[in-house]
Parts: sequence; C-alpha cells; structure tokens
Amino acid sequence: MKKLIIAISSLWLLTFSSAMSMELRPSIGLSANMGVYAATGTENNFDEQGSAIDTTTKEHGAFATEFGSVFVELGLSDAISVGVDYVPMALETPQNISNEGMSNESTVEAHFEDLTTVYAKMNLPLGGAYLKVGYTQVEVISKEIMGSTDSDGASSYGNDNASGMTVGLGYHHELAGGVAVRLELTGTDFSDVKVVNGQTNKTEITVKEMIGARGTLSIVKSF
Repeated sequence: MKKLIIAISSLWLLTFSSAMSMELRPSIGLSANMGVYAATGTENNFDEQGSAIDTTTKEHGAFATEFGSVFVELGLSDAISVGVDYVPMALETPQNISNEGMSNESTVEAHFEDLTTVYAKMNLPLGGAYLKVGYTQVEVISKEIMGSTDSDGASSYGNDNASGMTVGLGYHHELAGGVAVRLELTGTDFSDVKVVNGQTNKTEITVKEMIGARGTLSIVKSF
C-alpha cells in the first residue's frame, strides 16, 4: 500500500505539472463521510495437529463509522475527471469477544487503514449530477488480545488487503471563485480476506461478502 501511495503521489505531481501546461483543470477537496460496512465472517478452529477442523462459527456483522478524507482530481474535459481519494485515518470495527470470563478469553477487532480509491467522474446531463466509477483498496489490520498456551502468553493474526470496484452517484454545485460543494453516495464490493493466528491448532478467519456504502459531503477548490 505504501508503494501505491508513493506511486499515486508521484503521478499526481507530474499530472499537475502537465495540467498547468495543457490548461487542464486540477482540483483538491476535503470530505466528511458516513460509512456503513457489512460482511460475513467464518471462524474455523483446527485440532491439535492443525490438519482437521474441530469447530466452525459463522456470523454476519455490520458497523457504521464517520471519517474524513482528502482527494485530488484532474478535469480532462468538461464532462470527465479522474482523481484519487484517500482516508488518512483507520476505520475500526467493534470488538468481538470470545470465551468471555474464561482464562482463554480473546478480544479481536479489525482496523481498515490506507483506504484509497482511484476513480473517474463523469458528468450527466442532469444539471450537476454525475456518475463515479473507481477501484478501491484497503489494508485490513487485525488487532487482538488473545489467551494462549504459548510461552509468551499471546498469539496474533496476520494482516491482509482487500480491494474492489466502487460505483456511485453525486451532485456538484458551483459556488464562486472556483469553489464548489458535492454530495454523493457510493458503494463498494470488496474482495475476501483471510487471516490465521499462526498456531499449530490454528484458528482461521475468512471474511466474505464484504460490502460498504458511503455518503459524502465535500468542498472542492478548482484551479
């Protein structure tokens, strides 16, 4: 993900330089977002040899969160723009507690970090309405406090990445001095995520059917 951010930053430095010479229209923006995310998780607990599944638990969960984001955008024509949207903060899921009150009580949550969307924005002939299509990537970081029989008294899951297509509709309203406001609603269908805690009698967690909906209010400055 860090390489992706560096590549995007370098691309936009070159793009803005080209935009000035080609009289294209670069823009920057700040956004306030309300997101709702849902997924189905399956937990497989293996036997002591780690070769067969002892128990399987399947749950569906959802959570809502508020967050900010920033974006840069380049108008290629009066109708089409391309851009990159980045969320500089982690989105945190609620904690999941298993074996509560027991010696092997475990607390697990996930943080979604470096949520980045590369997109194209296409204006519609409906007085400010536009269509947005993009590709989103996020790093899924597991955060856990887990009971264990290991000498260090703890075990941990690994991390994974998720990505998927994003589509949405929005409305753009020009104010004055190159400033505008936008209101949009987008949805993303993410790829599956799988993490394992690294023990012999391992626990494997797979998250599928991960989807997100995001309502966004933005202020935009065009140059």
